[in-house]
Amino acid sequence: MKEVDGFVGLQADRLPAVATASTGAVAMREVDVFIDISAEEYHADKGIVGHSGLVRILRSPEHFKHYMTAPFKETDTLKFGTALHCAFLEPERFKDAYMEVPKIDKRTKEGKLKAEEYEKAAKGKILLDTDDMHAVQAILKKIGEHVKATSLRIQSVTEKSYFWSDEDTGIMCRIRCDMVVVDENGQIVAIIDLKTTADASKTAFRRSLDDYGYDLQAAFYTDAVKLAIGREVPFYFLTVESAAPHSVALYRMGQESIEVGRRKYRMALQLLEWCTKNDSWPGYQPQPFCEEEVIDLPEWSIKRARAEYA
Repeated sequence: MKEVDGFVGLQADRLPAVATASTGAVAMREVDVFIDISAEEYHADKGIVGHSGLVRILRSPEHFKHYMTAPFKETDTLKFGTALHCAFLEPERFKDAYMEVPKIDKRTKEGKLKAEEYEKAAKGKILLDTDDMHAVQAILKKIGEHVKATSLRIQSVTEKSYFWSDEDTGIMCRIRCDMVVVDENGQIVAIIDLKTTADASKTAFRRSLDDYGYDLQAAFYTDAVKLAIGREVPFYFLTVESAAPHSVALYRMGQESIEVGRRKYRMALQLLEWCTKNDSWPGYQPQPFCEEEVIDLPEWSIKRARAEYA
């Protein structure tokens, strides 16, 4: 991997510049390699791939192509997650960007009219119904009760972006860190990603790592930060349950899982390189090469069944 001129060493904020004892000159801080841009700017160039795209191409190139070209459609779950991220990571912007409104049934004529009235009154603000607003505030309170998570948040700068060109494939890549934890000299000590989930227990979140490609994300981010600063730092998931009681858990990604994720994202980049060069985006069974496949239960299920029904 290599850094991309024009993206590296730009603006950094929230921390004072560090002066050397001997000369008083401003020293380069590790956090300065990350840049401050809006989410809209970050996602603007579809030719730059992030971890979400790599997860999708491992499902199939066809799914990746659809993800990259289809119009964006925000689900209620995604809207809530975005609101929580904003409230936790950018509280001042949250106050200016969101407006609380009563829950409205937009399926009725009266509800549609009411929604239109609120949208006009909001003057561009994002409408968040009372239930979701209360849930956001409850989650913030629960995170505040987690001592380690709160300590790391206090030490963090948020929404930092980094861009680079993958050395092996030439593919442009990007990451956007929820939290970059820094010490008093602006040196990076950890990366944290905030995740909303239905079940934040260790057993359930282990499954989420595999189901949603979070291992790939952790490895992709870890290697990007290593490229940026020359060393590896821990990667954490701060997980919060979207439903009451909004339990919170902080997990540090293990090295073995980082290695698995690294293999996945390297394979994904190689596949993306091939698909791009050949302008071919096959699905699960690219025709005419395959008409059918044999399918069985997962190996663990077969072993369990053999033991139980011997």
